[in-house]
Amino acid sequence: MQFYTGNISFELRASTDKHPKEEQFIIYGNASADTLWSRYLSAENGDISGAPKYLFYTSNLTKEKKALLNKFQVRIAAGGIVRNEDKFLIIKRNGVYDIPKGHLEKDESLEICAIREVEEETGVPSKIENLLIETYHTYVFKGKYVLKHTYWYDMHLYKEAFKEQPQIEEGIEEVIWMTKNEINNIVLKNTYKSIKDVIKAFFK
Repeated sequence: MQFYTGNISFELRASTDKHPKEEQFIIYGNASADTLWSRYLSAENGDISGAPKYLFYTSNLTKEKKALLNKFQVRIAAGGIVRNEDKFLIIKRNGVYDIPKGHLEKDESLEICAIREVEEETGVPSKIENLLIETYHTYVFKGKYVLKHTYWYDMHLYKEAFKEQPQIEEGIEEVIWMTKNEINNIVLKNTYKSIKDVIKAFFK
């Protein structure tokens, strides 16, 4: 399980997992949910600078993951990248490139949530191809520590007749169709780490 707060990455892994040699981590062995939580609070309080990657190994991943999730208010969301031939749907929200998504409503399936949120935020009708990746990121809302668990889908354009319409009240300034090269050269320079993970999985 990996999540972000700002540019700081936290990952909880089973002690039997291999260390990912391609990246540099600050490693904690035999860690607990409380160990990770302590570092997370330091990050939220601004006591950690830069963009370090923390890796916490635990001998009981199921137990410690459950204990960690219990410390957050967990919110479920869904969204996705819509493809239209060789172009892909991107939004710009509050000056940062993003992918349309939103919170799951009561009695709603994840797939319907993704389709609804994409159309509400962009005006673009879409259909689900398949589940792409799940991501986690955190924020503080009204004094509560929130963990957003987002399900991302590979999607495609559903109708030819539509009009892109950014959802202004959600801070969305632009709805843009971009090529893969444009995403690599423009979006990845001004987006969130979790969104980079989604884009990486999409073009894998």
